[in-house]
Amino acid sequence: MQIIESKQRIKAQTATTVKRLLFVGPKPPPIGGSPLTVQAMLAELVLYPSIQVTLINTSPALDVRKKMTGFNFEKVIRSMLILPKYVLEIPRNDAVLVFANDLFAITLAPFLLFLAKLFHKPFYLKPVGAGLDLFINAQKKIFREYLLFVLRAADGILTQTKLLKNDLNKLGCMNAHYLPGCRPLAKINQSPKQGSSEFRIIFLGHITRLKGPLVLLDALKIVTEMSDEPVSCDFFGPIHDEIHDEFIKGLNSIPNAHYCGVAEAGAGPQLISQYDALVLPTYYDTEGHPGVLIEAMHAGVPVITTQVRTFPELITHGVNGFLLPTQDSDFLAQAIILLAVDPELRKRMGEANHLKSHEFCAENVVGQLLKIVFPDLLAVRHAS
Repeated sequence: MQIIESKQRIKAQTATTVKRLLFVGPKPPPIGGSPLTVQAMLAELVLYPSIQVTLINTSPALDVRKKMTGFNFEKVIRSMLILPKYVLEIPRNDAVLVFANDLFAITLAPFLLFLAKLFHKPFYLKPVGAGLDLFINAQKKIFREYLLFVLRAADGILTQTKLLKNDLNKLGCMNAHYLPGCRPLAKINQSPKQGSSEFRIIFLGHITRLKGPLVLLDALKIVTEMSDEPVSCDFFGPIHDEIHDEFIKGLNSIPNAHYCGVAEAGAGPQLISQYDALVLPTYYDTEGHPGVLIEAMHAGVPVITTQVRTFPELITHGVNGFLLPTQDSDFLAQAIILLAVDPELRKRMGEANHLKSHEFCAENVVGQLLKIVFPDLLAVRHAS
């Protein structure tokens, strides 16, 4: 009896312990995969009374339509603003979680890690996407060994994909943990889809060349030539400068394609649920778990996408969607037609996609996160 009471006392004490997490990452605006993931995780963490979060927002000030990869002075300025806030906040927190998006965060991470070690705070790095191993292997030996030294010194690397976890393990980073991308478990209004006689597809995301919107426009042309099936496509997302004129010209040449502006943050699953399929013909090599694919899962909508190296973790070809060769409008057109003429196939794929969505809901992912970052804490979640 005393042993049981003692265990209950320990659990009660653990449950009332407050842990403070310093969260460094981008929050919307602008809308994008990483900011929406951060937003989803922050909203979920609020439901844990034993967790207090301090956010240092690294969201870029640049217009999202401009080129934002590589080096620029805006990133230097952001670094200068982040470091003083970080130095001020780190003594007040019990652990640090840093979202590392592209070269900016990778180069800043060593300084943040050093300061965390200086204050004896556990430091966890969450790379965005799945290209960290490619970035490391592309460097010269000295810099590559330096990056690996930094990564091994972290208390944990929380990879978005299983592939990146395994590749980092092969590079000697045995502190890598798989923590997938996530979205809140959406409550979908199951109203009938508009225009039920028409097969309606949606492209939702940043309209950049590597995301494949031009490939999709070419496929839509082929669909009209190959089939009498009525098919339409709505595009949602910010149009980047590097593709703007070409995209608008292609869009204007196709009567059944429409640009619908930028969707509101968090509206993805409900918006996607009004369509028959989501199409993402990306050929961006470092894609991880795109939030839009997770949103399609929550919406119970089949996906047509490409054979990017991490996508088999999300889509099983022929089960919850199609995985096609990249930059191939003919294959894409054939997949669109196949789904358009087979409503039973669409239904099966949509149900399979929804079933898989639970792996990527924010409640499950944040629960895994807290077990990694605060393993001694019995974190109790309050219902929303």
